[in-house]
Amino acid sequence: MKGSAPLLPISYGTEILTESETLMSGNNVIAKNGGPLDVLAQALATGPLAGDIPLTDAIDRALEERGADAAIAADPAIARAIVRARAGLDPVENQGKIDAWIDANSGSWDTILGQPLSKMRRQVLSLGPAGARIVEASAAQDREGALAAYRAFQDATPFDVGIGSWLEKRTVYSTDAYVSARVSGQRRNMHLGYDLFTEPLHPLYCPTDARVVCSERRDMRLDYGGLVVLEHEISSGISIWSLWGHLTTASAQRWKKGDVIPKGTQFAAIGDFEENGWWLPHLHLQLSLLPYDDFSTMPGVGEEAYVDVWRKVFPDPARLILK
Repeated sequence: MKGSAPLLPISYGTEILTESETLMSGNNVIAKNGGPLDVLAQALATGPLAGDIPLTDAIDRALEERGADAAIAADPAIARAIVRARAGLDPVENQGKIDAWIDANSGSWDTILGQPLSKMRRQVLSLGPAGARIVEASAAQDREGALAAYRAFQDATPFDVGIGSWLEKRTVYSTDAYVSARVSGQRRNMHLGYDLFTEPLHPLYCPTDARVVCSERRDMRLDYGGLVVLEHEISSGISIWSLWGHLTTASAQRWKKGDVIPKGTQFAAIGDFEENGWWLPHLHLQLSLLPYDDFSTMPGVGEEAYVDVWRKVFPDPARLILK
């Protein structure tokens, strides 16, 4: 859209942020304590557009023109999804088709651990509240403390696989890295994936024919360790992506971008503390509808203010892995 007449000036300084708490856009209520993206969406959805261009084009132009703004530069793909949603559009194109495909394929990823998850004993673990011992111990690099806390859960209620919930609010994300660039005063503390806790080195199996779009080692403490991201083409020109985090180093080193993995291939394994970011061994599985240029930047946590957007662009993996 370069070379087009600029959009009408839109101000979204601090003085407007308070007003955004009560703004409406189509059927979407602007999040309380919303930020610049909310105000931009409201202005685009309700104000005059230069040349009467379609709203979708106006959004893309506005984001391009303001690309250096912190709320956009932090993650342009997410910024676009938020502005689209707040302006009354689907966060991503083909949202309805993708949701329909997920519903039609419910339970089809049931064997990613090698045996049907639906037949394994599962236990949801509370990892959100301050004081959750598994999380505290992992953050402190206390292997024995984390293992002891996990075994205490198993002793109380025997189970095969522990579950860390999607969209659970977690207090462990307390460092400056999780301060929101999109909403003043908020943190990125909503867990966007689905955790499966089991033994280290447990093999993982590819749920569909897939293409590797990212495979790398993330070596920082409380990062992913071994990481693989796969693209799953669900119909011609339409894909979803799956992020597999906290893997072994060998899993990440095995693949390169562009590799094709056939359905049912044992392609990765869950990493132990020293190579998974220093977490109690588990798989972080996350779905994405956002087409990142660099999937290594896809976040695993997001702000509570945008939970309605996260529900759509990072849908619940349980919809595919549990029948």
